Amino acid sequence: MAYTNRQFAYTEVAYPELQPVIERQVKRQPVRKSQYKKRTTRFEYLLYLTINAALIFGVVQCARTLITASFNLSQLASSQASVKTFFNQTKVENKILNDKIRVYSSPSGIEELARNYLNMVGENELPVRFQ
Repeated sequence: MAYTNRQFAYTEVAYPELQPVIERQVKRQPVRKSQYKKRTTRFEYLLYLTINAALIFGVVQCARTLITASFNLSQLASSQASVKTFFNQTKVENKILNDKIRVYSSPSGIEELARNYLNMVGENELPVRFQ
């Protein structure tokens, strides 16, 4: 039997696989796992939550360390300037003391110390004190 449409002619062909099937006879094809949306289990959710919390904690600690390190660096820079000035003053004082040691190590320097600071006089000399 032929069916006609304005442009196409159809013929009836019997295909057994296209015949209507009763619901009980329908065999379901096994569904591949990739067709289902994967649902996370409670354990996986807690694991993801723990990992994210650890990452956030690490980022916060890095930021805190960076801030405190920069603050400590500025303090060290200011203390370095004061240490340099103290070092320069100490160098000057050491130079003066080394000069005094060199002067007072000679016999004339020892005599000067004895006369000026210990009020000693040589033989045949009279001590004179000014007030």
